[in-house]
Amino acid sequence: MEPNLSQYIQNQLRQAQQMESQIEQVANQKYQLDVRIKELEKTLKELESVKEGTPVYKSVGNILYQVDDKKKLIDDLSEQKELSEIRIKTLEKQQKTLEEKYKELEASIQQRYEEETKRRGPSN
Repeated sequence: MEPNLSQYIQNQLRQAQQMESQIEQVANQKYQLDVRIKELEKTLKELESVKEGTPVYKSVGNILYQVDDKKKLIDDLSEQKELSEIRIKTLEKQQKTLEEKYKELEASIQQRYEEETKRRGPSN
């Protein structure tokens, strides 16, 4: 931090950096969920096209096993997709809130910096 900045501004800048980090984390979580949803959509589309009586397998960890009830598997995957979509909406709201708070904090820091600079006068 710049030594000429007040303790208040330095604290506000640290808070802004933490907020940037939170925004980035939320964006990464959204991206991962979006990828997951696309995978689920592709899997569901593929399962719908599988003829009745064709063996269907499910991977759990390192184990691959045959599924007896294809409809139950489709229902489970659809539920996972729906839950992921709900989670994305929650993350979008969280990200929007964080971004608004960040902009407010940024404006506050700028205003305080300008006030302190005026009080100190021009530095040569």
